[in-house]
Formats: sequence, structure tokens, C-alpha cells
Amino acid sequence: MKKLLLGIIKAIGGLMFALVLFALAYFFWLSGSSYEPVNIRAAANYVSPGGPVLVFGGTRGTGLEIVRKLRERGESVTVAVRSTSDTRELEKLGIDTVVADALVTAQVNAAVASGNFVAVISTLGTTRGEKHKRPDFVGNRNVINAVKSAGINRFLLITVIGAGNSVEAAPGFSRRFLAEVIALKTQAEDHLRVSGLDYTIIRPGGLGDVPTTGTAVLAEDPGAFSFIGRADLADLVVQALGDPATVGKIYSAYDPRRRTMSTMYF
Repeated sequence: MKKLLLGIIKAIGGLMFALVLFALAYFFWLSGSSYEPVNIRAAANYVSPGGPVLVFGGTRGTGLEIVRKLRERGESVTVAVRSTSDTRELEKLGIDTVVADALVTAQVNAAVASGNFVAVISTLGTTRGEKHKRPDFVGNRNVINAVKSAGINRFLLITVIGAGNSVEAAPGFSRRFLAEVIALKTQAEDHLRVSGLDYTIIRPGGLGDVPTTGTAVLAEDPGAFSFIGRADLADLVVQALGDPATVGKIYSAYDPRRRTMSTMYF
């Protein structure tokens, strides 16, 4: 009996090991690799928005990369920051800031009204913290409402593949791990779509601080999924800002050279 039990345990252990290997293989080499997106947005000449741009979520990550790209284009940029935000990188770039916690309506209203902004970009979001303290919906809703009240028309929102009608495009592990965040970002998208603003929504997949490829594109295809570098995503966001044809569109940010997790690091 003892030998039988040991044999069963050994077999189960071997099966578990095989399952773990399969999961890792899927995660690194298979996820996102089989789908060919359609409705790829053709590159267009950049058209300046014609005035200052206000960015929420611009102190780090994708938002900071967007700020850099805007500056490279010669645009005037202001970043809304919390009183506790690290603004050293913005200071190096010579970026103006205005203090506003996205969860505090009055502060958001004041920030949006603090300049003659012609466009607003939001990358607000987090995977951490209590639901009511996450800016993914509440923060973005406050910004959208403030932008509309201020009479600003142009709004770009960065969410995630898995939100809205792209839920099936996100890998299973992402849908489970980011379920609450995806739901909140979907609410933000829905709020923006009915706001009457000239919106563009861009959904990236897996993000990483990796070298640029220069091959990333916007696909008007909710079935598209890939991994993407933050700098490449930022370039797509700025391209969309400078292309009036993107108004009213929802895009997946897709990089054909980063279809799988493995291509982010190998």
C-alpha cells in the first residue's frame, strides 16, 4: 500500500510539473501569437492639436513617455500631479505641473481650468489598492466630466486589452489577474463614449520598459493582442492625438514583433 501511495504521489507530482511547464510555455511563447489583426490604421502626417496638452498620469511609466514624445514634437505640456508625486523627471524636461488628485473632483476641475488646454490625455490606472481608491474609473470619470465642463473637446484615454468588447483578446491569466481593473476601465470607456467628447481610446496589452521596435501599430480590431514597449505605445498615442481621423475610434495597440511574452525579453 505504501508503495502504491508513493507511486500515486510521484505520478501526481510529475503531472503537476508538466502542467507548470505547459503554463510557462504558453505564457512566454504561445500567448497572443496566433491571431492576425485586421483594420490596421495607416500612418498619417502628424497635425498639432494647436495648443497646450494636459496629461493625467504623466509622472511615470507610459504617461511619462507620452510627455517626452509630446515635447519632442514641440508641444506645450502640463502634467497633473498629486502633492506626493515624484516630479524630478518632469523637472528635467522642463514640464509645467498642476497639483490634482484624480479622486478629488474639486482638484481635477481646478487643474483642467488652470490653462487654455486643447486636449487631455489620461493614462490613469493601477493594479493595486482598494477598489474605491483606484483611479481607473472614478479618477477618469472625474477628468472626463471636468474636460467636458471646461469646453475642451479632445480626449485620449489609455485603458487595456480586455476592456469593453476586447475581453476575449486578453489571455486567460490577464483576465483573471486583472478582472477588477478591467471592469473599472470598461466603465471609464463607457463613460467617455457617451460624453460627447472627441475621444480616442487606446488599449495596450502586456506592457514593458523595453527597447523600442518601431513596428507598433493601432488596430481597430477588438480581437488583437500583443505585448508592447511603453515608448512604442507612447508614440502611438501621440500619433493618434495628431490624426483627426482617430476621433471616435477604439484601438488595440499591436506590435507584430512582440506577439508573445518571450519577445519582450529575448
